[in-house]
Amino acid sequence: MMRFLSAVAQVILLPGTLVLRWIGINIEEDGGILRSFVNMCFWTAIGMWIAIKYII
Repeated sequence: MMRFLSAVAQVILLPGTLVLRWIGINIEEDGGILRSFVNMCFWTAIGMWIAIKYII
């Protein structure tokens, strides 16, 4: 079960991790601020797209 939850967490955090790698900052230097911002923007955009396409 923990392996599954770890995999889900990695998928959720993937957009922020990829952006940090792209600009050359490791996770320890970032402190989670930029990574969290990127993840929030990415998953909000995905959620809005789904809501507009299927709910509205």
